Amino acid sequence: MKTLFLRIKTFLKSLYFHIQAGLPKSSQNLINKRYDICIKCDKFENNQCLVCGCNLSTKKVFLNKLAWADQKCPLEKW
Repeated sequence: MKTLFLRIKTFLKSLYFHIQAGLPKSSQNLINKRYDICIKCDKFENNQCLVCGCNLSTKKVFLNKLAWADQKCPLEKW
């Protein structure tokens, strides 16, 4: 339950800043580059970042942190 709460908190914080930035979207090329970095990370498991708790994919959809151009990796890898 604690993990779910932290994931929701992290998502809401990221969403707030994403809205403040004007909802900038990443290109498919940028999403793919970020995803390639993530899948090589030891903190990536089952399409999820174990540090921030975000679900990650190559899909250009709203609930994908990689698709938000203003977002950054919590480990500063991208």
